[in-house]
Amino acid sequence: MSPVPAPRPNGRHGMTRRFEVGGAQGYLITSMAADGTLTEVMVRLGKHGSTLAGLADALHHTVNLGLRHGAPVVEVIQALLDAAYDPRGMTNDPEVPTASSITDYVARRLALDFVPYGERVRLSVLTPAEQTALTSHHAAAADDDEATALRPRGRVPATV
Repeated sequence: MSPVPAPRPNGRHGMTRRFEVGGAQGYLITSMAADGTLTEVMVRLGKHGSTLAGLADALHHTVNLGLRHGAPVVEVIQALLDAAYDPRGMTNDPEVPTASSITDYVARRLALDFVPYGERVRLSVLTPAEQTALTSHHAAAADDDEATALRPRGRVPATV
């Protein structure tokens, strides 16, 4: 990581996503460089001055500090994944149907938006459709392995 933070660009592309986790509503706002690299995250939750709003501010300030100092996005996400606290549970995001906390939801959403599929497989962050496809692929591969294991080895006598 760089000891000197990277300057923020004057212009950025961004996306705002409204989300719900366990009944709590919030907004995840992301900014990207021209090449699509994540440059900034903002999380808005609860009323200004509330505990939830304060924790959301602390979360995004910490993430942004890491990003500005050159921390790899994958490492930032990995540090946030699977944090468990309330609110937790069902979300309104079909690609992330459940989350163990707001932090977990933010990490999973960022991974889906900014991390390549192969790396997300390693992190176990997949959409339900990707998880189904991967499970089907592994089941088919296991069936192939079993068929290979059951196949006779060596020379097989010819049948008449």
